[in-house]
Amino acid sequence: MGRLRDRVERYFNGLWYESTRPGLPWRALSGLYALAAPGRVPDQRSALPGPVIVVGNITVGGGGKTPVVAALAATLVEEGRRVAVISRGYGGQSPVRPLRVQVGDDPQVCGDEPLLLARSTACPVWVCRKRASAMQAAFDDGAEVVLSDDGLQHAALPRSFEICVIDEARGFGNRRLLPAGPLRQPLERLDQVDLVLRKRTTHTSERTDLPGLPFTIEPARAYRLGDRQPIDLQRMQTLDAVCGIANPDSFFDTLEGLGLHFRRHAFPDHHAFRATDLTGLKGPMIVTEKDAVKLEGLEGLPETLVLPIRARLPESALQTIKSHVGEFLYS
Repeated sequence: MGRLRDRVERYFNGLWYESTRPGLPWRALSGLYALAAPGRVPDQRSALPGPVIVVGNITVGGGGKTPVVAALAATLVEEGRRVAVISRGYGGQSPVRPLRVQVGDDPQVCGDEPLLLARSTACPVWVCRKRASAMQAAFDDGAEVVLSDDGLQHAALPRSFEICVIDEARGFGNRRLLPAGPLRQPLERLDQVDLVLRKRTTHTSERTDLPGLPFTIEPARAYRLGDRQPIDLQRMQTLDAVCGIANPDSFFDTLEGLGLHFRRHAFPDHHAFRATDLTGLKGPMIVTEKDAVKLEGLEGLPETLVLPIRARLPESALQTIKSHVGEFLYS
């Protein structure tokens, strides 16, 4: 199943990001999708007990949403706000009832990204297939502000502020709607959100054809899986770089930017790793934090290093968010 999914992902990535004119059947299916594509979410902020900030995108795949949520959580906690994070829990068994994620939970139950957020933010994280139920559980638990990791198209989730994150490296691909292209919604949806953030790449010149305030993803200090001892990557020889994220090239580009030598091993997004997936790797192995939460329970791994990443958001964006929260709570 994993290999089939990998082939499917590779096929569609080629279709979306390398083909400017997909075949007629795909374009016809995109026309049908357009009829049912999620539109603008109705304004329901008057019914909210507190600000709900949705961080999402209009394309399929990762664009840096989770690091942005973590950065916003850290900023608002520093402001003295009681922050909670909600998620559908994709990649896990997504409970129907709200589940508060604990740092020792199984990622196959709660999802890899919610577990990572619970550990990295120290904020309450709630997962549920019905995001509105997760939101209500968060407010009932004492949250002042709720951050939603994804959910821009989830009309059942009321929100007071929307952030759309764009991956500058991929942009909007061929700018077509699913399945002929990567767009979940038409580009006009960007005119309706409150803030657009563009994830910058460090190895290319800035793209002028994309909207939004630029932000960067920066690697933090690497550590060893298990004992979390800090590691100097510059002393390493050739590494086995393993990742199961939506855009593996973003991880590989980061490693190249650090001047590391490595062999590439890409798996499908949210891949549930087994020890047999990694049999034969010489190591040391380097992975993302998102993958590390799924690897830590496996036996027989080579020496495994974890490279955290952090989003550095522009001050103007942070001020906008802080102003929105203050105005909502005290208006």
